[in-house]
Amino acid sequence: MKNKGKRTGWQFFQMLGKTFMFPIALLSVSGMMLGLGAGLTDAKMIEMVPFLGNPVVNTFFKFLLSMGAFAFNNLGMMFAMAIPLGLLKEEKEFGAFSGFVGFMAMHLGTNFYLTIAGKLAPVDKMQEFGQATILGIQTYNTSVLGGIITGLIVYALYHKISNLKLPESLGFYSGPRLVPIAMLFVMGGVGLIVPFVWPPFFYAIKTLGQWISSSGPIGYFLYAAAERLTIPFGLNHLVTSTFRFTPVGGTAIINGQEYYGTLNMFMAYVANNEVIPLDLAGKMEQGKLMIQYGLVGAALAMYRCAKPERRKAIKGLLISGALTIVVGGISEPLEFLFLFACWPLFLVHTFLNGFANMVLPYLGVRMGFTGDIIQFFSFGVLRGVRTGWPIAVLFAAFYMALYYFLFKWAIVKFNIKTPGREDEPVSVEENGSNDLKNLSTYKGQQMLEALGGKENIISMDNCVTRLRLELKDVSLVNEDKVKAAGGIAVVHLDEHSIQVIIGTQVYALRKQISKAMEM
Repeated sequence: MKNKGKRTGWQFFQMLGKTFMFPIALLSVSGMMLGLGAGLTDAKMIEMVPFLGNPVVNTFFKFLLSMGAFAFNNLGMMFAMAIPLGLLKEEKEFGAFSGFVGFMAMHLGTNFYLTIAGKLAPVDKMQEFGQATILGIQTYNTSVLGGIITGLIVYALYHKISNLKLPESLGFYSGPRLVPIAMLFVMGGVGLIVPFVWPPFFYAIKTLGQWISSSGPIGYFLYAAAERLTIPFGLNHLVTSTFRFTPVGGTAIINGQEYYGTLNMFMAYVANNEVIPLDLAGKMEQGKLMIQYGLVGAALAMYRCAKPERRKAIKGLLISGALTIVVGGISEPLEFLFLFACWPLFLVHTFLNGFANMVLPYLGVRMGFTGDIIQFFSFGVLRGVRTGWPIAVLFAAFYMALYYFLFKWAIVKFNIKTPGREDEPVSVEENGSNDLKNLSTYKGQQMLEALGGKENIISMDNCVTRLRLELKDVSLVNEDKVKAAGGIAVVHLDEHSIQVIIGTQVYALRKQISKAMEM
C-alpha cells in the first residue's frame, strides 16, 4: 500500500514514535538481563542464597549481565538503524544498512577532525571532554541523539539518492545500493561539523537537564504527567526517550565514566550494584508501576459497574488488559477503555501518576525502571530492601483500592459508558477478547468493511496497541462495526488519519486485514 500523499507533520511524529519501539523493545529485555545478572551475582545475595555462589551458576549470571549491557552500549547505532527501518515504506533493509554506515561514517569524520586538530582526550579523561569510544572509534559521545540525527538524514535523503540516474556503466551502483555509498560522504561531512556544534549544544542541554533535576518534586510530577498526557496521541515514547537517552534526563559520573540520560545512568548504577540517588529516582517513572496496579483496581470497578447480564461478556477483555499491565507493563488497553468514555477521568489518572512519581522517592523507593512484575523483581526485590520495594508494594495496594473506589464512584455518579454499560450491546467476548483464535480472515474482513473497504485505505501500520491508518474518507468508518470487529475505540487525528485501539493482538489483526485486502 503506497501513500498517495505526503505525510503530515502529525503523521511523521506518530511514525517516529513508533520507530523508537524497535530499540526500546530490546532495551526492556536487556534491562531485565542486566538486573538479574547484577542482582544474582551480588555478594550479599550469594550470602543469602549460597547456591548462587556455585561457579557454574555464578558464571551464567555474569554472562547474563554481560549480554544485558549490549543494547545500552550500542544505543546510538540501534536508533540510526531503527528510524529508516520504521519510516521507509519500501526497501527498509537498505535503509537500516544505510543508517549503520552513516552512523559509523559520522563518528569517523569526528575522529578525523579530533585527530588532526590534536583534540583527542587521553583515555582516562575522555568523559571530562564529552568523548567516548563508540564501536572502536574515539569520538564525541552523541549517543542516541547522534543515532536519531543519522537516521533522520538517511530517511530524508533515501529516495532522492536511490532515484538518481547514473551512467549505464555505473548501473550496478544505482538504486538502493547508492544510498550507503552516499552516506559515507554525507555523514562523514556531518562528522566534521559535529566538533563545532556538539560541545555548546551538549552543555546547553545539560544545563536544561540540571534545571529540571533541580526543580525537585515539581519536575518529577510534570515529567510523569507529560508522559501520560501524550499517550492518547501515541507520542509518549518521544517524551520518555528524551529523558532516558539524552542529557535532558541529567548526567552523572559513575565508576569514573560519564553517563547521561536516566536509563543509561540507572543501568550503570545497577551494573555497579549501587542504589540510585533520589534525583534519579524521581525521573525513573516509578509512578507508572503504581498506576498500573491502580488500573487493575479500575478494571475491577468497571466489571462491578457493568450491567449484570454483560459482565460475562467483558470479563475476558478486562482480565486480558490487567494481565497485559502486570506481565507486560503495557497500560494502553485499559486506559483506552475509559479515556474516550470520560476524558476527565483520564486527567485524574494522569494526576495520580504524577503524584506517585513525585512522592515515592521521598518515601524511600529507589527501584527505578519497574514497568512490569519482572522488572519489579529484577530491580526491586532482587536488589534488596534498600530499593524500598516493600514500601512500593504497600503504595501499590493503596493505589489499587483508591482506583477501585474512585472509578466505581465516578462511573455510577456520571453514568460513564465503560464496557458493559453501553446503551446498545456490543459482543466483547466474541470480538474484543484479543483471542488469537478469533483473529481469522473473517475478522480481518469485518474490520476492513468497518474501515470503508480496501479502496478507502491509503496506508496502514501498527504500534504496540493500535492500528495507524491513513484513509481517503474518514466518514466511511463505522465505529460500531469497528468495535464489533475487535476495536476498543477510534481516535480521529485529522481529516485523513485515524487510530483504532485494538490491544496487544493488533499485529495479528493487521495481518488478517492485509490478507482480507488480498482476497
